[in-house]
Amino acid sequence: AGKEGTHVPKVAIEGRKLKVTTPHSMSEKHFIVKHTVQTPEGKLIGEKTFANTDSLAESSYDLPAGFTGTLWATSFCNIHDLWLIEFSV
Repeated sequence: AGKEGTHVPKVAIEGRKLKVTTPHSMSEKHFIVKHTVQTPEGKLIGEKTFANTDSLAESSYDLPAGFTGTLWATSFCNIHDLWLIEFSV
């Protein structure tokens, strides 16, 4: 509790592009390891792995042609585990 603000990914949609950002510091001992975007059924839209030396946990994805519906964006912290947000396109 209380860690949601820096661990839950933020999603911005522009046309057929998704931008996922996690406003978390990136240091040697504590950082965001990975983003994924997937359907609730488990179909992976995209993923990006980060290094602790990256300045920001930010990733971009193209939506499949004609896709509408629910997606999940995840953010994985090396200390505080997996965080998820559900959104619709």
